[in-house]
Formats: sequence, structure tokens, C-alpha cells
Amino acid sequence: MSADRVVQLRWEPRRVAEDGGAALSYPGISVVRTSHGEVVDRVWVPVGEEPTYADDEALIAALRAAWCWTRPAA
Repeated sequence: MSADRVVQLRWEPRRVAEDGGAALSYPGISVVRTSHGEVVDRVWVPVGEEPTYADDEALIAALRAAWCWTRPAA
């Protein structure tokens, strides 16, 4: 793992406004990659009250990709 590359998990609900002015909020987790303190990538994965197998797999894939990214280049 490189000290210059950091992965953070953040609980980040997303708000979506409808045309009629009502807003909906969706819970989710952001997998945030930073390099030298600057955000270089952010993947938001929705998390429902009853997550599906596909939801779990999407989060696992996002985490794995981010953690592999933290390894120094060979």
C-alpha cells in the first residue's frame, strides 16, 4: 500500500429532486480514492434496506478495485 494513495469509505446519501420539486434520498456508500490529498475517483454504491446479492457484489468489486489501486506500480 502506498502512503500517497488512500481509499476511504463514506456513508453518503444522494438526494434527487423530481420535476415537481419533491426530493428523494437514497442511502449509499462512496468509495473515494485520493492521491496526494486530491480526490481522483469516487464510486457511489446504493445500499438499500434489503440489499440483494448484486448489491453486495457491486460493493465488493468497488472495494477490491480501490484497494488494488493503492498498491505501488510494479
